[in-house]
Amino acid sequence: MRIITTVLYATFIICTNIYCNKDLEADIPSYIAIEDFNYKEPNSQNHSVNISDVWLSMDGQIIGVFEIPCTIPILSEGLHSFDIYPGIKVNGIAGNRIKYPFYEKFEIDTLIQTDETIKIEPHTLYTEQVSFQFEEEGQFEIDGTILEPSSFSDTIAIIQSDTIYQGERSAAIYLDSIRTYFDVRTFSELNLTNNNITFLELNFKSNIGFSIGLVNEFEQKEELIQLYPSNNWKKIYLDFTPLIGINNTFNYKIYFEGHYNNEHLINTVYLDNLKLVYNK
Repeated sequence: MRIITTVLYATFIICTNIYCNKDLEADIPSYIAIEDFNYKEPNSQNHSVNISDVWLSMDGQIIGVFEIPCTIPILSEGLHSFDIYPGIKVNGIAGNRIKYPFYEKFEIDTLIQTDETIKIEPHTLYTEQVSFQFEEEGQFEIDGTILEPSSFSDTIAIIQSDTIYQGERSAAIYLDSIRTYFDVRTFSELNLTNNNITFLELNFKSNIGFSIGLVNEFEQKEELIQLYPSNNWKKIYLDFTPLIGINNTFNYKIYFEGHYNNEHLINTVYLDNLKLVYNK
């Protein structure tokens, strides 16, 4: 009897281990690979994006947020529907990432097979609910400029073609040991409302740091950000929404302000593709 009991116990242990090991076997995933997220619109030439992340949903369920480029494991075979939302870094801050509310999501149905990598090339365009200010003028391709100096500025923003991001011209601001301060602003006064999410998009390149913010009709300034020098052109999305309505005013100009840095004989700030974006 004791021998039978021992055999039965040993058999139980063996079967239990087999069952547990079977449960512990990992599923073999498939993968979705995304290298980039582009802007794609017919006849659109002067546009740039800096989409840093994808916000991924599968069949209506959130999978997660992934920094581009990314390879995302999927543990479900068969035909699935994916929504891929373009994400940005607000004010260029890595810790502040959102779905950009003015870009369309990318939708695709694709067949998932075990241990297979599927490359997806998402693209986007602006939503139909978006409005712009100085979109064409901010490309500096037409005569005139949207920027003017304040009465305190030692210099102006000039339109030039030597250093550009896209097209044929961009705006440049120069400082030296004599002209040591710039304060240039959008030419037209903007009537903004705190009921709308409002972003300024721009490309910049600079060998000095400079600040950007809003100035109201009473010369009260609210600084949004100080940008660091960049030897290469950068695209940035600046969220002005928190500044709108401070001091109970809604009429503003956007200002760009900087001081001479004697580490460089000539200070240069280049701006291109300025675009104020908000909901209709």
